[in-house]
Amino acid sequence: CMTDLIVIEGLKVDTVIGCFTWERQILQPLLLDLKISCDLDRACRSDALEDTLNYAQICEICEQVIVDAKPKLIEHVADLVVVALLQQFEAIEKINITVREPAIISTAQSVGIQIERQRDYLRHRHSD
Repeated sequence: CMTDLIVIEGLKVDTVIGCFTWERQILQPLLLDLKISCDLDRACRSDALEDTLNYAQICEICEQVIVDAKPKLIEHVADLVVVALLQQFEAIEKINITVREPAIISTAQSVGIQIERQRDYLRHRHSD
């Protein structure tokens, strides 16, 4: 069983994030790291863009869903991204995402969360 990954590290998204009134009035940076599991074998052999996932499009979707949502929690940020990417790209089998806030705790370089979701998450999340 091969494990192929598309890896995106340190994707910076400036957005409204947070629960407090002052946070709702400014943009703060989030840093996203993604490990996207999908079969890259065809792209490895063909050298053709249409045989892989478009990295630029992945990054655009991440930024769009976060900025549009103006979320309160980075946990919700991670879920928004996972759902959007699973819906957009049927080839994705699994996504591991880390969302970090680099500027929020003065004594920490960053704080963040990490979640991992399989494709079947789209079905299960509606049954809550």
